[in-house]
Amino acid sequence: MKICSVTMRHLKGVAGLFLLALGCLPVHAQAQSRWQLHEAEALATLPLPRDRQDVSGAALSCNAQKWTLRIEFVEAPPSELAGAALRVDGTRFSANVERGGTALTIRVPREALEPLKAGLRLEVEYPSTAEATENLSFGLRGSRLAITAVEERCSRRDMSAYQAVSFTPYSSYMELARELRAEDISAFTRATTAKPDVQVAMAEFGEGRRILFTRLCGSSWYFGATGCNITGYVPDDAPATEGSDDASHASRWRTVYDTENVHLFTDARSVHGGWRDVVTLPVRGAEPGQVWRWDGERYALHGDLPDEEEATAPEPAAPLRGSHD
Repeated sequence: MKICSVTMRHLKGVAGLFLLALGCLPVHAQAQSRWQLHEAEALATLPLPRDRQDVSGAALSCNAQKWTLRIEFVEAPPSELAGAALRVDGTRFSANVERGGTALTIRVPREALEPLKAGLRLEVEYPSTAEATENLSFGLRGSRLAITAVEERCSRRDMSAYQAVSFTPYSSYMELARELRAEDISAFTRATTAKPDVQVAMAEFGEGRRILFTRLCGSSWYFGATGCNITGYVPDDAPATEGSDDASHASRWRTVYDTENVHLFTDARSVHGGWRDVVTLPVRGAEPGQVWRWDGERYALHGDLPDEEEATAPEPAAPLRGSHD
């Protein structure tokens, strides 16, 4: 039997998802001993602390690749809050915390997710007064399955600050792209007896600096899990004069970027040697985005795309002696 007195049209944001999860859980949910995935949302509920009667619910959710731990209290938590810390079996992560009504909302850093999946116990520390802190302890039994499922359901992060690179098969650069990828197209056809789907996109950065991105798709067996390959080219004498016959001939272009299929963006706020950073998001899975930076010759992997709010790196701490609930 389930109790569900709310509907999606009445709910908005993380708080709404949390209330929906609580409202639609089995009657015995408060006695759950494992993390439980919500039936439809990117949200998982946690087993309640056994030694605290003032906590009525807790849930980890993901929206636009932002992870939030929301803890609901029977009565309002302390009003003066500045920060919080998450400890997973001895590893400490600093986190931002906000109070709203009877709940604490904690922004969970991405680097805490793998420890949460593999750990035994989560400790949440938050200030109760200027001089004292409160501590909540949650078991992590079932967390790996639940968090992995939430990752798969989580919506893509907001990329409105970046410029999307859009591929199309309808472009004046298609002939050039087929010439540049002639060997790859031939090899794919020999291996699969089919022809790959070819698409192109041109990113121009001014002063003749431009990248022609080509995408071949057709087989996960051939191209890897995403079923596609993206290769980027620049004129060999880049920056070249736009419209130059030499610059438009395949022999005058060279490879500067190569990956499996990704969602592709450029970042006008980060320019090096006149070339924007290239930013990618995975087309599937929950891996972080990546930043590719011009090194003078080509685009090299610079690192993971940081969260919009940088989290403090984990700090070593004394190991906790927790066990599963």
